[in-house]
Amino acid sequence: MEIKNTGRDKKDIGIFSYDIRHRKTYDTLCLLKAKGYEKVTVYAQPLHYRKTFEPLLKHRPDIGIDIPDIEVTCRNFSYSFVKGRFGEIKIAKHDVILVCGAGIIPEDIVKRHIIVNAHPGYIPLVRGLDSFKWAIWEEKPIGVTVHVIGDYVDAGEVIDRKIMEINENTTFFEAAQNVYENEISMLVAAIEKINEKHIFMEPEDTIIHKRMPHEIEKKLMDKFEEYKKKVIIPR
Repeated sequence: MEIKNTGRDKKDIGIFSYDIRHRKTYDTLCLLKAKGYEKVTVYAQPLHYRKTFEPLLKHRPDIGIDIPDIEVTCRNFSYSFVKGRFGEIKIAKHDVILVCGAGIIPEDIVKRHIIVNAHPGYIPLVRGLDSFKWAIWEEKPIGVTVHVIGDYVDAGEVIDRKIMEINENTTFFEAAQNVYENEISMLVAAIEKINEKHIFMEPEDTIIHKRMPHEIEKKLMDKFEEYKKKVIIPR
């Protein structure tokens, strides 16, 4: 059987990440390699914050457990690795840059590059941090959105978005894992959709969520059981 050349080996992909063991970056690099993308450069800046808030419900995979250092992964995959702060290092021109971890990206970099983010929420209904948890609490769709970074936080040019299927047998942590896995797959899939016509989603309001406080987290598992009994569709 003849295998057709998809052109993926010709695509030039950038990755924004941190210079630590980083699960989302590692999983994204593995999927890129598995799909045949050969020209990949990881830009890894120092982790710029110290984690001070510990959630009661850890719904994301551990950031660096049992995975190689990102620089080692790049070396093993024959990918390029550039270390330094984004405002201080030279960032080459790529077909697209995927965000796996970055913090605030300097405005001039945003304007000069096509930068794509996978948001663990259904834009524009749920924006900001802990979107998976806030979707449950506010009875909004649990979903994932892949969008081009621009003038709005978790809004703007949407490449793809998907609502997760939830049924009475779905556990809280199964739903969270489904969101995470779709972030990775949809982020990589966005490479082939970057030149398609996209929709532009204006923010519905000014609410950009912060970390969910513990007093709400304590009630979230009960809220999720109520959530599963309802059909949540976008308004």
